[in-house]
Amino acid sequence: MNPLIKFAVIAVLSVGIFGAMAGCAHHFAHKSPQERAEWIVKEINDELKLNDAQLGKLNALKDELLVVRSEYRKRHGDTRKTIDELLSQPTLDQARVLAMIKERTQEVNDKAPQVVAALADFFDSLTAEQKMKLHDEIIKRMKRDHEDWNDE
Repeated sequence: MNPLIKFAVIAVLSVGIFGAMAGCAHHFAHKSPQERAEWIVKEINDELKLNDAQLGKLNALKDELLVVRSEYRKRHGDTRKTIDELLSQPTLDQARVLAMIKERTQEVNDKAPQVVAALADFFDSLTAEQKMKLHDEIIKRMKRDHEDWNDE
């Protein structure tokens, strides 16, 4: 599968699952990622009325996403510093920019299987009714987000 497609799938699913119930993002400004994730899990649990096994799988997905986020954030400062260096040069070092992009893409490719497996494990544990509820909520939020960002 094309790396860009993998990245897009992971991004959409991750944002969809965790963004599906996070309508009040401004309340999260002072919360840690763990606290935000716990709140989102609680909202999803309340909305879908998960059983203990499903809740365990949702928590496993949350934990996997937090680990991946943490690993990416560790390098955030270095990435910003490198971008600053690149943009302060008289010409853009295209090879270095492409190398950075390839490195990040490889990181996504390396982590994608674990994230997708955790997502699939959670999703596959849902009942048909829960899947439909989750689907409807994600589609509703995607439409809302599209309207917010679409100038047409």
